[in-house]
Amino acid sequence: MSNCTVIPVPALSDNYMYLIIDNASKEAAAVDPVDPPAIQKAATDNQATITTILTTHNHWDHSGGNVKLVESVPTIDRVYGGIGDGVPGCTHEVGDGDSFFIGRKTQVKVLFTPCHTNGHVCYYVDDSHVFTGDTMFVSGCGNFNNGSPKQMTEAFDKLLGLPDDTFVWVGHEYTAKNCEFACFCEPNNEELRKRLSWAKEQGSLHSGGKGTVPSTIGTEKACNPFARIDHLSVMEFCGQCNDRTERMRLVRKGKDDWGKGVFSRTR
Repeated sequence: MSNCTVIPVPALSDNYMYLIIDNASKEAAAVDPVDPPAIQKAATDNQATITTILTTHNHWDHSGGNVKLVESVPTIDRVYGGIGDGVPGCTHEVGDGDSFFIGRKTQVKVLFTPCHTNGHVCYYVDDSHVFTGDTMFVSGCGNFNNGSPKQMTEAFDKLLGLPDDTFVWVGHEYTAKNCEFACFCEPNNEELRKRLSWAKEQGSLHSGGKGTVPSTIGTEKACNPFARIDHLSVMEFCGQCNDRTERMRLVRKGKDDWGKGVFSRTR
């Protein structure tokens, strides 16, 4: 039996916040609470008390509500963020292998995943859920920004090392567009075509649909080109490049160019 309940809460146009409720104590953590009133309502609706904020990274659309939420909710006494990431309101900077509890029984383990930002972290909760921020999306990954392909490769290796049945809770609802590129990257992958149809049917939680969270690590291994850089079809997309870090770069560049309409398989 799980020690916690996860409630996804939509924010802005496509962000996801999450409420993680320790079932034993009803104490809760708010993940990336950019919209404090919405996350407070989720806590009230679920009879939970927010005591903790988990911030995946310092970008305003993830960390911008931290200070206001702390000011509004006196029971919050811990704000977590990655080492060196400069998260607003942070009281506890954490790095790889650090762990702590939400309430009485829900353990949180930290995975240090720098690339999208210098101190980006993911939170592995109750050995069942991972909150990936802007590192791993459903069938996608975050921009590298000032990070390197090597860092993103290492971050994905950490995440893909988790059990296949681990639930993946991502930072944005980008799934349909990500699946479209995945199908372009691997046009003969039947699982990807099914995933794209499913994502379109689900729609966005932000506009009244069901949304596409959570995914699982096993599903990402099958349907995420950034998780499949060692598969032959993705290697072919990358021109049979032998260096896996370079393949990560080429898939990211391919996604960026495809999004701008400038990528062609015949160029």
